[in-house]
Amino acid sequence: MELSPEEYGAYWRASIRVAAGILVFFFGLRLTSPLRTHPAVGASVLGVVLLVLLALAGTFLAILGVARVVRTAVDVET
Repeated sequence: MELSPEEYGAYWRASIRVAAGILVFFFGLRLTSPLRTHPAVGASVLGVVLLVLLALAGTFLAILGVARVVRTAVDVET
């Protein structure tokens, strides 16, 4: 599989998106942990809501990156 410079750049930008999505998810877990374990109900609910939003954002970024990697690989093969 030989990549042109444009395809190579698209591949690495997509890989960065996948890594960014994973990091958003990971740091979302770490940053919302104190809120989710707080004894007050309001803080716990806020922590769960923030975790869900950050998990969705991280998953969205990662899936965009995976789709771009697959599209780049298919374009190169054809």
